[in-house]
Amino acid sequence: MFNDVDETLRAVLQADVPINKAEIDITFDRPTREWSGRLTKPTINLFLYDIREREELKDDTPIITRDAKGRAVKQAPARRIDLAYFVTAWTKEADDEHRVLGAVLASLYRQAMIDPKYFQGALQGTSYDVLSRVTPPNDLVNPHDIWGVMDNEHHAPLSWVITAPLDVFKPTVGPLVRTKEIRVGGFAEAPREGLLQIGGYAYRKGAPLSQVSGVKVSLAGTAFEAETDAQGRFTFENVPAGEYTWRIQPPTGKAREQKIVVPAPSYDIEV
Repeated sequence: MFNDVDETLRAVLQADVPINKAEIDITFDRPTREWSGRLTKPTINLFLYDIREREELKDDTPIITRDAKGRAVKQAPARRIDLAYFVTAWTKEADDEHRVLGAVLASLYRQAMIDPKYFQGALQGTSYDVLSRVTPPNDLVNPHDIWGVMDNEHHAPLSWVITAPLDVFKPTVGPLVRTKEIRVGGFAEAPREGLLQIGGYAYRKGAPLSQVSGVKVSLAGTAFEAETDAQGRFTFENVPAGEYTWRIQPPTGKAREQKIVVPAPSYDIEV
């Protein structure tokens, strides 16, 4: 994911500064003395020097959505990670370095939130905002320590911190039909009656993304009847426990029937 953030930042700078790729390079290398000695043209370097979770954005509340078959998909939110970059300009003349740094800093201040049109790789499918802020160069680490480790001459750095999502948890897929049971009875007594909520999702077999509206669903011999909505969903409330005949009448074609038990040992029933 971090390499996708790199390429996203490259796209931002190329478009917003703007930077002509034929005239100025954008790199993410360690700015060592050996590296800078090989440069042949003006270069903007973004060195990733710190990675840490942004604790104030941490949220463990599960996100529940529906997949193509209408099943519940529960997933913990992505972790929000701060990626801190040292941004430096490398040119032969000091005037050129200052000119480039000024243009880049102006661009960084315009990027409080990275425009999704610049997202690269896995970031293109994220529902999270990618945040951006400029911090003092010594906010996380002493710049002199960086240059000492790199064994290179001191260059004036900008510090650019990007907050990006990192998906680390696998989703959990739940059943197609869920049951909610309400039991009626006195305290500490066996329940006199059990009422349940059941529901489902209609789609064309072999094409789960094609939900079917207008399907008439009923429990034969009862008053429980429903018609699937625009998303192919239906729900029956307060169904007594027992055995029923499940009847499905699509908008075209023959009706289908199947014996079911409420509550059922398995909640995935296909007809």
